[in-house]
Amino acid sequence: MDVLILVVLVITGVLFSSILERFIPRVSLPLVQVALGVIWYFTPFLPTVRLDSELFMVLFISPLLFNAARNTTIPRLMRVLKQSLWLAIGLVFLCIAATGVTLHAFWPQIGLAAALALGATLAPTDAVAVTQMGKQAQLSERQMETLKGESLFNDAASIVSFQFAVLAALTGEFSPFDFTLEVVTSFVGGIVVGVVLGKVIDWFVTMLRRHRLETTTNRITIEILTPFLVYALSERLGLSAVLSVVAAGLSIGFHRRGVGVDIASVNLVSNSVWEFLEYSLNGSVFMLLGIQLPIIFLDTTHRILDNIGRITVAAVLLTVVSLTVRFLAVAFMLAVTKDEMTGKRRSMTHERWHSALVMTFGGAKGAITISLAFTLPVTLGWDESGTSIRTLMWAIAAIFVLISLVLTNIMLPLLAPRGEVDSEEFTEARRLVLNTTIERLAQSDTPENHQAVQRVMRSYTYRAARLDDPRDDASRSADESRLRRETLTWELEWLHDYDEANPQMRAATKELMDNISVTLKREDAHGLRKIRRRMSTFAWKVRPLWRKLIEKTGLSRATAGERRAHDLMVVHTSLMRATVSHLFGLVNDPRYDAADVTSLMGEYRSVAADIRPRGMDPDKRERLQRQVSQTRAEAFRIELDVIRDFVDQNQITREQASVLRQNVHLMQADMGF
Repeated sequence: MDVLILVVLVITGVLFSSILERFIPRVSLPLVQVALGVIWYFTPFLPTVRLDSELFMVLFISPLLFNAARNTTIPRLMRVLKQSLWLAIGLVFLCIAATGVTLHAFWPQIGLAAALALGATLAPTDAVAVTQMGKQAQLSERQMETLKGESLFNDAASIVSFQFAVLAALTGEFSPFDFTLEVVTSFVGGIVVGVVLGKVIDWFVTMLRRHRLETTTNRITIEILTPFLVYALSERLGLSAVLSVVAAGLSIGFHRRGVGVDIASVNLVSNSVWEFLEYSLNGSVFMLLGIQLPIIFLDTTHRILDNIGRITVAAVLLTVVSLTVRFLAVAFMLAVTKDEMTGKRRSMTHERWHSALVMTFGGAKGAITISLAFTLPVTLGWDESGTSIRTLMWAIAAIFVLISLVLTNIMLPLLAPRGEVDSEEFTEARRLVLNTTIERLAQSDTPENHQAVQRVMRSYTYRAARLDDPRDDASRSADESRLRRETLTWELEWLHDYDEANPQMRAATKELMDNISVTLKREDAHGLRKIRRRMSTFAWKVRPLWRKLIEKTGLSRATAGERRAHDLMVVHTSLMRATVSHLFGLVNDPRYDAADVTSLMGEYRSVAADIRPRGMDPDKRERLQRQVSQTRAEAFRIELDVIRDFVDQNQITREQASVLRQNVHLMQADMGF
């Protein structure tokens, strides 16, 4: 029961942090969660949690690394493999040597082997921290892929180095040959075991699918068990369990293969489960990290406060050394990397030095450092004040991680601020959102609503096809806004003429004119987001009254409200038809893009059809209208959910999501929702 209560409390804290982060500008979610973890420690009725390093690696790190690898395709990884391996292996060894020697020179009571062991804990970047911190800045795709690749592989090098450094500290012996052999064996063996197990699991799921035995239950169970199974087997064989999990995640591909409604449905559930796990585990990692900090510093038996000044200086010194080594290693990597197009090395321009600086601060440290530090043995000795060397190194590691997180949170947005949305990347984001929305919308297709679903899906297919428009999104948006504004102005002129010719419709005409005028004023004040909010509003207002109206024997028995609804429908229908004719005349007008005009014509025709569709039995027509409106509303909801999911998965940026949401809200206004 205590464990259950603890899990509930931690997940509740993660949920609260995600809400709180929205109200704390310029502070990343990991720092918010670390702060909540510190508050947790000082809250009397909450239990104190001491981190079990081995259990932490199995329960938290292995599934997170597996999911990161699972969502990384081999081609994307191969693009940055050399750079990632250099940072994951070469840079790790350089950082271990530099920080270890520096710490030993600064604090001679800490032996060289023990200092190197601490250097091994400080070397690896944290995959969770890198992903979360990367959301705070505008990193290029190549930069982000390189950092992710580094964080997938560098744990293994750090863990092996850490084990040998601890062994040397305890025995006083170190064999370069044994160390090299262990590194190669652990790396190669871990990768081989991971690939083999991944292929076996991939074959097993494919076999189940071929014999129609794959279900949502067994598929999700297999996926969740995979990282724990692979980690346990590799650990038992004495190989790199971390690399095995990563290799297994890269090897499976059943979630990317197969077509059909059933498979798509299972994939949808699988993605939802992993989204929840990633969200919960990510937050839990930093919550637990925050809880450990007071445990390290305030336990009276540790006597940390007596040495806090020297510990802080040591942590700052190691941070400077680590960042310097990392910057030089990244700069060297960029200098020797060949251009993908020309195959030649590029000179180190100002932009490339800036990129090196961005990637230097992009390698955030996290809970893995604390986890490894907690496995340091007690028998490392004591300093002159009688404080355990292990405890001193715990405190140094804790302050080092805090400095790393704070620096990354401050420097990344300064070095790579979120600017305007890149047109090419934004187009790909739109394509991804639209295709996913179409896929999810297809799951709701049944014989009863097939016609309505197909209508809505055609509109999404058309939107996706328009992404091939050679204009960038900024100019396209400006052109569409100008066309919509001028069309509204034309509608006002048409209504003026209609009012003069049909004085008996003056009340309805005036209401439409007032509504358009308000829309134009809002558009002038607030931009494209407010434009066209008026469109089809009257159709939705009067539709419930229309059927009652036509069921009566004549308008003489209609109420005043029904007469008003009838007049509005007549004028609005005439306006929509006239506007379609007007737009048809603009198709070949060089002032406007034909695709924009055609798209707007489609919107007006859709609204006109919703007002008073023809050619169908009234009952069937009414039912189809209702189904189409419900399906459109559901499609917009799905699209907004897809945008939110992709932001959480870091597949699109918050700026891209903001623009995409505005587009959806605009369409909702167009359709009267």
